[in-house]
Amino acid sequence: MGSLFHPVGSQSAWVYWARRGALVLAVVAVVAALIFVFRPQPQTPVAAVPDSPSVTPQAPDPSPTASESDSASPSPSPTPTGPLACDASNTTLSLAGFQKVKQDGKQSFRLGITNTGTETCVLEVKPSTFTLTVTSGTDRIWSTDDCTKWVPTQKGKLKAGKTSEFAITWTVARSSADCTLAKTTLGTGTYVASATFAGDAKARQVFQVVKA
Repeated sequence: MGSLFHPVGSQSAWVYWARRGALVLAVVAVVAALIFVFRPQPQTPVAAVPDSPSVTPQAPDPSPTASESDSASPSPSPTPTGPLACDASNTTLSLAGFQKVKQDGKQSFRLGITNTGTETCVLEVKPSTFTLTVTSGTDRIWSTDDCTKWVPTQKGKLKAGKTSEFAITWTVARSSADCTLAKTTLGTGTYVASATFAGDAKARQVFQVVKA
């Protein structure tokens, strides 16, 4: 203990104290370095990585879009408004007359147009929709085509199942254009009256012209 606090040697005491101080400082520095190196290192916090949001796949929409519906479905045909016209598709035509008529007499033809459809139709009888013609074999005798005023024009609504009737009188004479009637007497024999409405509705009546 005496040598530690009271150095002995040829040199002065402060020299020994300086050396001892330097040695102590060196030891302290080494210890401090060792402590710094081997001390527990603080843990650096790791930033949490957010969980990736789960993505739920979208189910396809079963209903077509407006554009798909338009392209897939044809546009409906426009519905006609108001009553339909009476024609050969929804009517029938009837014709009747005397079985025998004298050469100087008159034949009264009775005609009827019946609505055979399920709805009311608009009936229009006029020279462009109706014709009545009398023939004998291949000989054309008389026809309303020769005179439009011989057709009793009419227009109106015809209910389903109903019949519109009208009459046309023939004076047993041959006709020609411009409503002209021949004055010569027709011969006796078999004659046929043929009526046509709306192109395809047809009716006929066979009768005899007998001696006056």
